Amino acid sequence: MTLPEVPGVTVTREGAIATVTLDRPGQYNSISFVMWQGLRDLFTALGTDPDLRGVVLTGANGCFSSGADIGDFEQTRATPEQGITYEVAVDEACNAIAGLGCPVIAAIEGYCYGGACNLAMASDFRFVAANAKFSIPAAKLSIVYSPRGMARLVALVGVSEAKRIFYNAQPFTAERALETGFADSLEVDPVAAARTWLEGIAHLAPLSLAGSKAIINMIAMPEQAYDPAVAHEATWRALTSHDYAEGRAAFAAKRPPQFKGA
Repeated sequence: MTLPEVPGVTVTREGAIATVTLDRPGQYNSISFVMWQGLRDLFTALGTDPDLRGVVLTGANGCFSSGADIGDFEQTRATPEQGITYEVAVDEACNAIAGLGCPVIAAIEGYCYGGACNLAMASDFRFVAANAKFSIPAAKLSIVYSPRGMARLVALVGVSEAKRIFYNAQPFTAERALETGFADSLEVDPVAAARTWLEGIAHLAPLSLAGSKAIINMIAMPEQAYDPAVAHEATWRALTSHDYAEGRAAFAAKRPPQFKGA
């Protein structure tokens, strides 16, 4: 399939696993407004690939990302109206990651600041290196995070820790991220560990994983009303699929199932 080209983002594919890399040399992989829009389009396009089983989201040159590119704020969010449009673009990129019908693991080394934390939180898991450093310095810029970003943070770390992160705007370590639930696993090589983990579940039923992801994410977002229709559609799609029949047949025959995601 043909994916949209996004300046500052590279995509590679090995088997059923794709790696999306933030790549802006010399700028600590900061995320421009164009990149926010492009990430939305990229993950939306990845969602149409029936053979995709997982995505690793990472940054080049030992750095995840220093966050939104403040250097282009004078052009992209100089007015209140532009600021709202910018936040919509951030939400749409993160929603596309969270809405992808297969697992996404953020593999994090070095800086993961500001808007980059939003990308990491929209992922299903965060595998981090010992040198990873996190911060949401919105209070240093008089910025208020969107409700969706805040809801994802609260779902990960709880109310008190989320307030601490926003109120003091100070960096915190990989160790602290693990202690609070912001990060899931400490790894020497987060990208390799993420790929290995995703490859280990690639044989499981894609529709089951997609449905579980959609329902869990919906439950975890208190600012969004739970929609029974979404849960019903995911359940019905799985029950009427080839994979459901294959799973039952494989169980009866005592053989590994061959799932197709359909």
